[in-house]
Amino acid sequence: MAKADPQSLQIHPDAADPLLAQQQTLFNRLLQDVALWRAALTEWKDRIERWQQAVGPVQRELHAAWRQWVFALDHASLRPGLSRGERSQLVELILEAVAPFLEAGDDSEMEALAGRHADDRLSASSPQEDEAESDAAELEDPAADWELQAAAAAAQRAEWAAKRRAASASKRRRQEEQEVSQSVRDVYRRLASVLHPDREREAQQRERKTALMQQANQAYAKQDLLALLELQLEAKRMVPPHWATGDRRRLHHMVVVLQAQLADLQSETRRLEAGFRDATGLPAGSGLQPRKADRIISSEAQRMRSELLMLRRQARTLLDGDAMKGWLRELRRR
Repeated sequence: MAKADPQSLQIHPDAADPLLAQQQTLFNRLLQDVALWRAALTEWKDRIERWQQAVGPVQRELHAAWRQWVFALDHASLRPGLSRGERSQLVELILEAVAPFLEAGDDSEMEALAGRHADDRLSASSPQEDEAESDAAELEDPAADWELQAAAAAAQRAEWAAKRRAASASKRRRQEEQEVSQSVRDVYRRLASVLHPDREREAQQRERKTALMQQANQAYAKQDLLALLELQLEAKRMVPPHWATGDRRRLHHMVVVLQAQLADLQSETRRLEAGFRDATGLPAGSGLQPRKADRIISSEAQRMRSELLMLRRQARTLLDGDAMKGWLRELRRR
């Protein structure tokens, strides 16, 4: 489908009629704005596709790795020879790691695991008592040890909160996707009403509308809002560039159509930008240039790969009893 050229539809304002000239100038400006926002939306769609290609696979691997990490911790907590403090520490790590899964949605497997370990935490002794049993030398200065544990607990809570925010962001994105699906449906229905070929008596126009309606059906099947918006303008476009020089009613109608299309383009472009900001942890706002998103995409993919490697290394550590005990001691010192 050829895109409408804004320059080919420009109207020379009628100097003899100031009111008409004002509408014509508005029409010209709207054409330019629609073209600019269409280009911006195309760029953001391209960046979202790049995000899905570069980050999506790593994100899925990372999600699976976090699940494996939870089960590895669970298995490690059942290892014989652990002190009560070490077992309690593993329980806290399990509950921290499982929280984002519970916030993201229903997960019966994680819910059962969290419930079991929550019961374990209630019946466990305090970490301070256990450290006295496992490493008396570290407790020669109880105040200093308490400060280290408090700092470690604060760091763990901060990490846990970050994961909860990420899970909440994921849930918001799913809600936004449902909302945009409704928006696409509304645009499609308006377009189908205009393009219905049975309402056209002239054979050539009926054939043109049939072809456009087929494109609209394909775009709707793909949930492609941009394609529907382009078809919306195509359906209303008249070939001669002077079509609206004197027809005020038709000009007014086209201005209304363009204003609605511009609003839809702006809304969808900002939605995509907001989703990108949310996914990458950028602060809320607008005006991010799509070309700057490329660096962010590369950086986020690298960060996720690093997190994936860290999880895999830590999971291997849990397989060795002595290495695991050393790792737990190191966590308490942080």
